[in-house]
Amino acid sequence: MEQHAVPTPPAVPTPPADEATPPAGELTQPAGEPALPAASGGAWVRDLLEVLLVAVVLYALIWTCIETVRVDGDSMQNTLQSGDFLIASKISYFFGNPARGDIVILNPPHQCDATSADYVKRVVGLPGDNVDIDADTNPAELLVQPGGTGPWDRVAEPYLPDAWLQGPGFSISGTADAVNQVLHIPAGDYFVMGDNRNESCDSRFFGLVARNRILAKAILRIWPLSSFGGLGAGPTLITTSTPTLLPAGYSVGGLLLVAAPLRRRRRIARDLACLSRGDPPPT
Repeated sequence: MEQHAVPTPPAVPTPPADEATPPAGELTQPAGEPALPAASGGAWVRDLLEVLLVAVVLYALIWTCIETVRVDGDSMQNTLQSGDFLIASKISYFFGNPARGDIVILNPPHQCDATSADYVKRVVGLPGDNVDIDADTNPAELLVQPGGTGPWDRVAEPYLPDAWLQGPGFSISGTADAVNQVLHIPAGDYFVMGDNRNESCDSRFFGLVARNRILAKAILRIWPLSSFGGLGAGPTLITTSTPTLLPAGYSVGGLLLVAAPLRRRRRIARDLACLSRGDPPPT
């Protein structure tokens, strides 16, 4: 039988015992150098504390900037429903002031009930504006003279759920009455109303709201999920007339009149003239 030579691998010399190769996975330390320290058993505790600290800082930052608000009541229907949850920005007014149409969270100057809860209302009158609730129309209309000069505008509010009555004058002693007369909003104050005018306790009842009582701006509805999203468009101003301004310092019966639409100004002047003579105003 023919034989074949089968090659064999060369022999590998065996190192001396004192130079034996370390087992796989072991690291060797060069001779003469100090040994590496073992990993500290408390390192994971330090890492956990760092993560917790970052989480606490982020949580505090977020809740300093925003808050969640639950709507309780029907005064903002149909824009907001009772039970809605909102996200409100607490920093929006750090960099600016409330704008007409903003839905705001506020602490009212006078509560309309026994609670101490904040209110959710819409800003409709700004500092410097003249405001008039026209009770001679059906339904009532909100009239604004932006900045207190120039033409009067009718506030178009498509979000109102239904026609509204003018409501009472301010019920708080010492405050002006915005129904059927002109109310001038001084610097630093705002006129707010609920969208559901027939069911809302607002500036018609508790008066003007100081700037420092406006706490946050509602920006997003997060519940119910079926209504998740923004809060809709705000009001628009439609010019109605350009009233003839009264001469500076003009008054009737000792009361200074603010420039108003001509028809209403004449009526107010007529009534005041009758009262100054001791006659009852005509009905």
